[in-house]
Amino acid sequence: MIRRWQTTTITLMLVAALSLSVVAIRWSPNELDVVQDPATTATYLLQLQNESDESAQVNIYVSDWQRDEDGVNDLSLPRNGARWILERAFSVGDTAQIRYAVRLPFAGTVGVDGSFRSWTPQVIDGVTGPVEVAAGSIGDGGPTSGGTLSVHRSIESVDASGIATILLEIRSGAEFYGLTIEETFAQGVEVTGLEDAGARFDTINRSSADWVTASADQVALAPGESREIELAVTTPQAFNGTYWCIVHAESQALQVIGEVSGTQIVSRPSVGLKVLVTAAGTEIMTGEVVDVRVVEAVPLTIQSQFRNTGNVQHVVTAEAEVIDTTGTVVARLMFSEFGRDYFRILPGSTRMISMSAIEGTAELPSGIYQAVVSFDFGGDSLVVGVKGFRVP
Repeated sequence: MIRRWQTTTITLMLVAALSLSVVAIRWSPNELDVVQDPATTATYLLQLQNESDESAQVNIYVSDWQRDEDGVNDLSLPRNGARWILERAFSVGDTAQIRYAVRLPFAGTVGVDGSFRSWTPQVIDGVTGPVEVAAGSIGDGGPTSGGTLSVHRSIESVDASGIATILLEIRSGAEFYGLTIEETFAQGVEVTGLEDAGARFDTINRSSADWVTASADQVALAPGESREIELAVTTPQAFNGTYWCIVHAESQALQVIGEVSGTQIVSRPSVGLKVLVTAAGTEIMTGEVVDVRVVEAVPLTIQSQFRNTGNVQHVVTAEAEVIDTTGTVVARLMFSEFGRDYFRILPGSTRMISMSAIEGTAELPSGIYQAVVSFDFGGDSLVVGVKGFRVP
């Protein structure tokens, strides 16, 4: 079945962090949010348009993405993999260990590849060790030694249920600051962090990247030309809730976006199509308030952390009431961001939001108060968090 989508041109800029350039390549629509049964294939027709006055050679590829706690899209995650970010200084002779678990696929084996990058000074290299995770690769070698920096992988165990425990050993032969490690697998697998050595751990265990195939991986677009791209989505035998990925259309041409200390900064303009696939009838709509903080009394500002504990993306609105000791509501606050009174949050994710008192709300006099924050995400009921505070 082929499904055609009405064209609405909305730009999603996925260029390098420093880029402020206008992307001339556009997807229509910019998001594909579909409901599809397990073990089915559906094809969706999209439009890719070159809105510039120059020809464009465009690469099309699928990768993983997530939103961070502040709602910013994170597009740097490795596809079918995991990432650890250690924001700390290392000295000569320092070591660290990271452990994680992988649920092996039905075949009982999966290929693995890894790389790492220190920040300052920069060292880029590959993770050493076995390149296959299976029962037969247990105890493969010890950590490497020597050099400026090394990261070695070993398979510690594989249990009867097919869960492999993997150790990454970090050894520093020089002083450096910051380290990013990525492990990527030959197919989508579930990765769970066990010991992180103080690192931030990121992975996508609800990736649909392996399900999605574009009808072309490279297209040439004349100035003003629009091209239909078919996107085939093949779902597995069983899944529940929402899985997601992103389809990039990236220009092959480098674009100069600025200059720092005589060095040109370049990027490859790119636009992304978010793809969310949900299994009908399996949706779980749940959430919880993790934290409430009153960060300022003047102007009154409340922060709250919300976690999506369900299995589908939630569209959430939030508000807060401040109540004095008599039970009177003395201030109301609403969430607003970029002109919207809602935010989206993916399954398993946490979002920190900030709310300020609406215009015209008087300053709170000295006293004791309660901040009552409520989130509405379409579940059976609102979820609420309460925090007491004092205004001196």
